[in-house]
Amino acid sequence: MSFAGAQRALARQFARECESLGLVVFFDENVTEEMWGRDFITEFRRVYGGELARYVVPFLSVDYFNSGYPMDEFYSATAYAIQRGDDPYVLPITVGDVEIPEKLLRSSIGYLRSEDYSVEQLAHIAAKRVKGSGDGAAAPAPTPIPALPLPKVPPADFSALGTLESGLITLGERFHQAKSSLARFGYTCHVRTGDSSLEVRVESRGRRVYGLKVQLEDRLGGDRLTMSRGWPDRPGSGINAWAAVEWDATTGEGRFRFSDFGRTTPNRLLSADELFDLLWQNVIEIIEQTHGSRA
Repeated sequence: MSFAGAQRALARQFARECESLGLVVFFDENVTEEMWGRDFITEFRRVYGGELARYVVPFLSVDYFNSGYPMDEFYSATAYAIQRGDDPYVLPITVGDVEIPEKLLRSSIGYLRSEDYSVEQLAHIAAKRVKGSGDGAAAPAPTPIPALPLPKVPPADFSALGTLESGLITLGERFHQAKSSLARFGYTCHVRTGDSSLEVRVESRGRRVYGLKVQLEDRLGGDRLTMSRGWPDRPGSGINAWAAVEWDATTGEGRFRFSDFGRTTPNRLLSADELFDLLWQNVIEIIEQTHGSRA
């Protein structure tokens, strides 16, 4: 798969559905340890350039065509597709109202619209294509392509609000996925999501242990998710942290710079998933600190 950060939640669900059908999917979250210390661009060109993948499924969106890494993956895939000939290699799926430049993908190439199918249906279609293709003849060796230089500035349609909304959705999904893991230790985690807010409450025997409230609406100005976190009593009564949106020229997407008013925080830009990891670690720390004092 190849996708922009804004479509990570969709890509993650598609990957999981494909894996449940017996497909092997290259998804960056699955290879974190394998990629440790490696050059992402070099390794990803091996994958998308035909050395390792049988097919490439790009989720084409406005964000995709304005992101550095996805476009490098796309160029690697399309360059190899020319060598492969009649056997389709790039299987595009469009997301949202996006106009695909003719110079990147001919209008005569068939594609699927994500709005026309459920994620489960898309996964079944992919499985049918892969399992119906057979091993076939040996594919031609890929031809290396040069790096594609791009300006290290935000694209014209970069939206800080879109990054905030996407980040809030990812945080909600990750907390929903993680909440049941605390049950075995005697803790109940409640998660409530809204259009512009996320609330998390961790309880032990009916007593609040941890509270988190994340709001997209920022009364202080600026492009931020404001937070009230960690306070056992009445979370949300004050702001003690925030995550501000900044353009990350290295990854070619909007990311978050986290600030906790009372603690040292990472001096780097975080993806929405990395922001969740940081917030979840705070939940674990609170539980470990207060566990022995439970009534």
